[in-house]
Amino acid sequence: MALFSFKSRAGAGMRRSTLRSMMQMDESLLSDMGLTRYDIAEALRHGAAAAGEFLDARRNARAIQWLR
Repeated sequence: MALFSFKSRAGAGMRRSTLRSMMQMDESLLSDMGLTRYDIAEALRHGAAAAGEFLDARRNARAIQWLR
């Protein structure tokens, strides 16, 4: 079971407060999720509607790279 699911319901985006909370997470916890603070900052720049998809794509790219 995934710790976080970044795919959102249709018409709903990731809240900025959620992204800000993620910025406060420990670096090792973010790494366990396949993310960095830079990823979160970029997601904030993309806006709420695209943030979840952006973070999901980053996690998938890192997972693929790790498996190689």
